[in-house]
Amino acid sequence: MSSSRENISIIELEGKAIIGLIVDVELEDCSNPSGWKKIIARDRNGTMYETKCIEPQAAKRNFLVISSYASRWSNLIVENK
Repeated sequence: MSSSRENISIIELEGKAIIGLIVDVELEDCSNPSGWKKIIARDRNGTMYETKCIEPQAAKRNFLVISSYASRWSNLIVENK
């Protein structure tokens, strides 16, 4: 994913995902502190986001929730066209 990213909190990212704005999400390793991870996401407009580095287990849990919203639940949102 792109190197130009906006910092975002996990709760803000989760909110974007739950209302169907997030299309891609992945985990990325952090160099400091070593072993920690951050969540990278792309919205429908192509804007890239990244969270701060967090402990690996917390990152994995949050990633699973956000990716679940982005892949399954956001498809249930009805858009007014």
